[in-house]
Amino acid sequence: MKFAIIGLGRMGRRHVQVALNLGFEVVGVYDLFQGAIDETLKEFPALADKVFSSAEELLEFSGAQLLTISTTAPSHAEFVCKAAETGFRYILCEKPLAVSLAEADAMVAACAKHGVQLAVNHQMQFMEQYTKIREIIGSGEFGPLRSITVHASNFGLAMNAVHYFEMFRYVTGESLASVQCWVDNERVPNPRGPQYSDYSGQLRGLSASGVRFNLEAGGDLGHGIQVIYGCRNGQIIVDELAGSVRTICRKAEFSELPTTRYGMPAEEANFSIAPADVLEPTARVWRAMLAGENFPDGNIGRHALSVLVAAYVSGETNAAFTPVDDSLPKQKTFSWA
Repeated sequence: MKFAIIGLGRMGRRHVQVALNLGFEVVGVYDLFQGAIDETLKEFPALADKVFSSAEELLEFSGAQLLTISTTAPSHAEFVCKAAETGFRYILCEKPLAVSLAEADAMVAACAKHGVQLAVNHQMQFMEQYTKIREIIGSGEFGPLRSITVHASNFGLAMNAVHYFEMFRYVTGESLASVQCWVDNERVPNPRGPQYSDYSGQLRGLSASGVRFNLEAGGDLGHGIQVIYGCRNGQIIVDELAGSVRTICRKAEFSELPTTRYGMPAEEANFSIAPADVLEPTARVWRAMLAGENFPDGNIGRHALSVLVAAYVSGETNAAFTPVDDSLPKQKTFSWA
């Protein structure tokens, strides 16, 4: 199948590698910045005659069926909607999906109108650090999942935390229904330019059934990403950077005792998970989309964006309780990259 890409930054070049790994024929590449094109041709010199002079030219004349959009977020909606109109059949868009809910809705609607499959590169359902955890929780041994706590280094809500909003949905099977957010005074600087910014801080979220989500990503933290999955009868602790997992679970004969008996004898285990890798999970998004299997589609990306908008609304209104629903501002735009 013929593949094209708009956006050739660091992640964009990984998307090119994924396309080649999957056996796609790369027929068009473009970036607004010549430096990004130059770096791409150093890595993939065979693409020298596949460079288009503009995104519009690529969308109109590349002849591709497959498109990756890995530009900064403000251009996602324009390119997705145009690609849907010009005959692309499958589009993979980087996160965050858009810079407003109105844009996200327009993207989903345009793809639906033209029969285009739209995926967002939220890869959680294809990463062992989440699939293995969901499997463990699903076994029932640990009892119901009640909370997820992410303790991380300083990272942006739009740049990184948005992935964890999708992780929560994937692992729990529920969407976040409300959030409270406490943002740092200083925004996270973005290497893509001073026009882009993002918040770090702390967030608390709830699903409709009361499963809790806690994020600590303060600007005064400098290393590590630990995730604790708190279940009724035990905990699963994942060091995402080191690729290690520790589980501790009440012995079965004590599983029905009250939760106040938290010091009961327990079984412990330690094991490793596959290191985080952007190539294979991204490839699996493509495989699932092309095969008509479950994949992170536009509606999933839209939900993650809704939680992100709610987090910003809460953070900018002194951590006000903010529902993730139709009351969120749809037209408000944000300076995410």
